[in-house]
Amino acid sequence: MAALMTATCACASHPVSRDGDALALLSVEALRPALPAGRTARVERSTATGLRLDVMPEQARVFVDGRAMGLARHLGTLLPLAPGVHQVSVRLEGHATWRAEVVVGDRPEPIQVTLTASP
Repeated sequence: MAALMTATCACASHPVSRDGDALALLSVEALRPALPAGRTARVERSTATGLRLDVMPEQARVFVDGRAMGLARHLGTLLPLAPGVHQVSVRLEGHATWRAEVVVGDRPEPIQVTLTASP
């Protein structure tokens, strides 16, 4: 802070010489209040969870909680879902529909589905 008070500020056209001038140039958004004693900052980690789908045939459609998610081959390796219980179905015309209730936890749940042709 002492260096800031005696140097020329790059964002101003005049030298900063007093504490009041230095504080006026600081952005209020850059200042954060200190945490109370005994408290730590909470860091939220973004953990990707959901279903790791391996579906055959790949052109089957995937549905989660009654919502169409798309073709299995277009969904990639991880279908992101919130933790909890989900109703999953995989459908393809001319094949038996696969249905399951799946519990998604804090890690991706692997699901392997092979549809069988219906007679």
